[in-house]
Amino acid sequence: YNIKNSEKRGDKVDRRDAKIFKPGAYPDLTYVTRMSGETKYTYEDRLKQSLSIDGYLTYIVGPSKTGKTVLCENVIGKEKMVPMSGNDFAKENDFWTAVGKKVGLSMNAEVSRRNANFSESEERSTEVRKNYLGNKDIVIDHFTESGKVLVLDDFHYASDKIQYDIACQLKEVIRLGFKAIVISLPYRSDDAIRLNPDLTGRISIIEIEPWKQRELEEIARKGFYELGIELEARLIERMALESINSPQLMQSICLNIGLLPFDVEKITDEVIMESCRFTCNNFPYSDVVRVLKSGPPTRGQKRLTYELQDGSRRDIYSIILKAIADNPPRVEISFEHISKRVQKNVKNEKITAKKIRDTLKNLQKIMDEQIPLYQVFEWKDDMIHILDSLFLFYIRWMPF
Repeated sequence: YNIKNSEKRGDKVDRRDAKIFKPGAYPDLTYVTRMSGETKYTYEDRLKQSLSIDGYLTYIVGPSKTGKTVLCENVIGKEKMVPMSGNDFAKENDFWTAVGKKVGLSMNAEVSRRNANFSESEERSTEVRKNYLGNKDIVIDHFTESGKVLVLDDFHYASDKIQYDIACQLKEVIRLGFKAIVISLPYRSDDAIRLNPDLTGRISIIEIEPWKQRELEEIARKGFYELGIELEARLIERMALESINSPQLMQSICLNIGLLPFDVEKITDEVIMESCRFTCNNFPYSDVVRVLKSGPPTRGQKRLTYELQDGSRRDIYSIILKAIADNPPRVEISFEHISKRVQKNVKNEKITAKKIRDTLKNLQKIMDEQIPLYQVFEWKDDMIHILDSLFLFYIRWMPF
């Protein structure tokens, strides 16, 4: 397998699999076009239509790591797309200044005028310079003249106040031909966009559904076909299941099979499992797990532990995380289902519904007080919504 997929050129190994499976970049050879819901149109068709309508703000909503940004890259093109994040506006007071800086515009327009005085004996000249503070008109002109599109990703990371301010700013300029796309998660507060009365009738909403099993399988089929490797259908199905509706994870699992630090003669279930573990190596969630496992301060008291079916002992915070990680992987878990998972893990004792609820509330409070990296799921309306599928993948494959 490794020999087939790499060529040595001097001291450098040129990997074919790394050019085919691209978890963090645009997947040229493994891009999958998906149908939008039950319609006969693709997401690409819908996005092209939305961007063609002047005066409309495009709002793309969907679970994390489902290819929303890649969709924009495919339709808009990298040279026309200006990607920004909700985090980009946390330290910048003015929205248009932040956008202008992103595209390299000078927000101070300097105008010079030279005045010359002449006499028979000498020539004198003075230069008068005036600075004009740049404003949104500079940015709007640049975007409309160059055909660029602002893609504001992870909108939910911005504070409620910043979200509202951005919504107001965009409302004023979309009618002038400024093209913008806002990308957000479906479970977070989206009042600033969807429920903003000033934007009523001016929003084109594209709701991205989680990837279906067969759609994820298509990534592997395309990629391994390019590599000249035949795989059993059940192995491709296994990789798709472990990808948790995420094309990014599917790309990672496929790629890391070829990057394992030992020769792979044949792809098997064991190889796929090892690839999943290897995929987690560089994920930044070890501290997130530590913080969530620790729970709130106990003021010196030791937290009660329970004996589990596997013989280990864990406290309620560790048990909740283990229950979230259990099979089958789900991005939405109801309170009833998480309670059954918790009880299934515990050997002899009964953990009350109140204790589980209180623990989930405490976990939500801990995440709310942390930076966005720690906001990996949301406990809301008796439902656990996984906001970061990579985190769920991590706790499924890394011991904690």
